[in-house]
Amino acid sequence: MIAIVAVASAARAAPKPKLDEAPPPPSTESERAKPIDITPVIDKLDVYRDDTGGFVVSPRRDAIDNWDAAQGWVFYGDGKTMYRQRIIGSSSSPDAGVSWNVWAPRAKLNGMAEIELGRLYIACRAKRAHDKVGVKKLELLKADEAKQVLARAKFYPELWHREAHRLGRDDDGVYYFIDKLREDYGGHGFRVYVGAAGAMKLLAMTNVASDSVGEIFATKSGQLKIVVNEKAEEGTWIKGGKRVALTMIPIEDNLYLVYRDLGIYGALGTPCDDM
Repeated sequence: MIAIVAVASAARAAPKPKLDEAPPPPSTESERAKPIDITPVIDKLDVYRDDTGGFVVSPRRDAIDNWDAAQGWVFYGDGKTMYRQRIIGSSSSPDAGVSWNVWAPRAKLNGMAEIELGRLYIACRAKRAHDKVGVKKLELLKADEAKQVLARAKFYPELWHREAHRLGRDDDGVYYFIDKLREDYGGHGFRVYVGAAGAMKLLAMTNVASDSVGEIFATKSGQLKIVVNEKAEEGTWIKGGKRVALTMIPIEDNLYLVYRDLGIYGALGTPCDDM
């Protein structure tokens, strides 16, 4: 009897597993194309399948001590190709379990997806009473199924490494859009698109000027001039001596427009690309 108590006490005293380090961010294009080695944490990961055939991989709740490191091991994909998610918020409670808020600008939910692992669903738009539109149900896979998924899948850094920079529109409904590399990928690398939503064209760049006063993006088709002042941004499209005033549009308030309706971007590797 004493031996049994001793064994039980030892089991309770055993340290729980830790996720002490996140995968290092890629710094070059070639590194972005290389799979991430999940071997160090493979026995600390759970796998969930949604009702559209997608998979979520996340650290088990009892393995999370360092939340900053743990969020580097959250992936979504088709079970063969999995992309790391950009976590913009998280929470955990005994009742609700672990919840990850994921950058997902193609979702109608303030540019994010809610991955609720305790309540077993992914929300891609604001929830209303009895409204199941935009919600994916999740199923926690059993250990043997999860092991098969983790063994066959390849895990990659975030699929998309660019971000919206400026957006303007003229009075005829023509949009003027600029994106760039994300800061964690070096920034700059500006691109300019012009056209109606769904039919925008990438313009060939000739020069970029950026300082504390504003920005000028010169293309073979014209110049897009952005002036920054204390009250608001002012934009102008200049072509052949003709100047067209632009209404500047806040990016954060129009993520769905930018990442879906403008027609520039396709799948971003998030849970809500298809919702």
